[in-house]
Amino acid sequence: MRVKSKPLDALTAGDLMTRDVISLPVEMPLRDAARLLRQAQVSGAPVVDQQGRCVGVLSAADFLRWAEQEKRDAKEVPIPACPYQVKGRLLTGEEAVICTLAEGLCPLQTMRSTTGGRHTALCTLSSAGHSDRQQEFEDLPGDAVSHYMTTDIVTTGPETPLPHLARMMIDAHIHRLIVVDKDQRPIGIVSSTDLLAAMAYSDNGQQADAAMS
Repeated sequence: MRVKSKPLDALTAGDLMTRDVISLPVEMPLRDAARLLRQAQVSGAPVVDQQGRCVGVLSAADFLRWAEQEKRDAKEVPIPACPYQVKGRLLTGEEAVICTLAEGLCPLQTMRSTTGGRHTALCTLSSAGHSDRQQEFEDLPGDAVSHYMTTDIVTTGPETPLPHLARMMIDAHIHRLIVVDKDQRPIGIVSSTDLLAAMAYSDNGQQADAAMS
């Protein structure tokens, strides 16, 4: 993120975006996509076609929609645990199901206070189907991610300025934008956290300049 050398209102998506983007092939099985997201410790990734063009996004919300559909279609069948669940133990000694996603990325999170003002995200999804990690992935469908991804995506170019990025996120009620090149191939991701970090660094820079003057 190159924010210190440019004024805040001059920053663009290209300055703020994370460039190490994981893309999921449209034909990749859902269970393999879940493994890849888990290994990369990210909550979602763009889905690309054979030409590398962005055609969708697969995120934690899509896994939750699949689980809810399974629950409606087969009420007697235990629902596999969310692939972002991890069994853990709180400082109180209480066993809990920890959500590994960042705070605010899943509507089924509940925050539990720990020490020093810190918080831990707990998963409120039933953990009855929770098993070892390998079994979690095996319980997911082998169908292609194209059947589960969100196709109503919001993309932007690397030249889009920061104020417009913020308005796009607010208008679409999303926390991240996929940055694409002229051929619609993903080249980066800008999150709401990136925007906040840019503003924080900018404020620090202005305070430092004022103190030195």
